[in-house]
Parts: sequence; structure tokens; C-alpha cells
Amino acid sequence: MTNIIKAEFLKQKRTISSKLIFVFPIITLVMAFVLTSGMTNAYAESVWNWWYVLLLPGMIAIVSYLSIMREKKNGYYNIKTLSIEKRTLMLGKIAYLGILVLVSNAVLFAGAALGGAFLTTSVPVIGAAMTVVVLTITELWQIPLFLFLSEKFGMVVELIVCLFIAILGVSLAPSGKWFLFVSAISNRIVTPLLHILPNGMRAQAGDPLLSTSVIFPGILIALAHFVILTYLYLNWFEKREER
Repeated sequence: MTNIIKAEFLKQKRTISSKLIFVFPIITLVMAFVLTSGMTNAYAESVWNWWYVLLLPGMIAIVSYLSIMREKKNGYYNIKTLSIEKRTLMLGKIAYLGILVLVSNAVLFAGAALGGAFLTTSVPVIGAAMTVVVLTITELWQIPLFLFLSEKFGMVVELIVCLFIAILGVSLAPSGKWFLFVSAISNRIVTPLLHILPNGMRAQAGDPLLSTSVIFPGILIALAHFVILTYLYLNWFEKREER
């Protein structure tokens, strides 16, 4: 698996995908600076909220599309000519994309922490550092979903679905039914880590949404969705190649 992931990095070297994982966080950092100019304790709050609500899902969708379209353009040559099982190769691609998400989250964390130190923020640094890992884990389910949508329907449909689930996630995150819809999970469980409500406002002391009891169950639910969606996608891809 390690060699497959290394091969993915070599294939994607100097491609747009390898640059987008830095471009998207930078766009978020600049946008937050413009929107919160002159405000106190608002910069990192705005950065994180825009990131996990909209820009991170958008980045995952676009990078997933570019990755699978690169394979499709080559007629899946790299997959068909290797003796390794197709599902193993695609699992390596999913792992590679997961690493890109982790790197992108880390870049955003560094920028938000540095900017918040100069521009004032109420986001706890330790909580933000934990969010890098938590957010990466709880967003992994999007990778097999977007790979499937990219190949089956194309980018337009994929981005529409991405926007729909992002909006629905924000709407359901503050409710008691957040655990029923996977895109609401990350919005809900980062609240006690960042002290930011799903609507972007700072959470006040005593707010029930600051309870940390939701973090572990939320991670487990998101991981279960990731495993199920990955299994379904790999099975679909394998049968598709056989046809």
C-alpha cells in the first residue's frame, strides 16, 4: 500500500491537484482577512468556519474529480497494466487523497493560528490542532462518494451534490439529529474544539453545543460511513472494469 501511495504522489506531482491543497487554504485565509477586517476575535473563527462548512468539501470534490479524470483520460492504463488488484490500487488512491486532506487542514491550521495571534482570536490553539485530525477523519467519507460521482456523472453533478450536503450539514448540525446525517457530524463535533457554532458565531460559555461528549461518537459514525462508502465504491469500480 505504501508503494501505491508513493506512486500516486509521483503521478500527481506538478499537477493542479498538488497545488490546490495549498491554494484552497490560502483563499480561505485571505477571504477571512477581508471579511473580518477591523473586527476583534473574529479572524481564526471566520477561517475555520468557512473552511469546514464549504471550502474543504469543495476542495475534496475538485481534487477527487481531477484525480479520477486523470486515470480516465489515460484509459486506466496504470490500473489495467499492473498485476495488483484494482480495488487495492483504488484504495491506495483514496488513502493518497486522505493524506492531501490532512496536509490541507494542517496548512489552514498554521495560517489561522498565526493570523489569529496577530489579529486576535478566541479559538484555542490546542483545540484547533486537534481539529486538524478530527476534521480529516470525519471528512474521509466524501472521497469515495466524490470519486464515484465524478466518474459516473461528472463535475457539475458532483459539485451540486457537494453544495447540497454542505448546506444540509450546517442546517442539521445544531439540532439533536446531527448524528443522522454524516455531513452534519464534522460541523457539530468541531464546535467544542474551536468554540465556534456551525453558523460561524462564537459559542458562549454554557452553550450545550460545547459538550465534548459528541466527539468520539461522531468520529465513529463518520468512520463507519467512510468504510461503507469505500466498500461500495471499490465493488462498483471492480465490476465496472470487468464489464
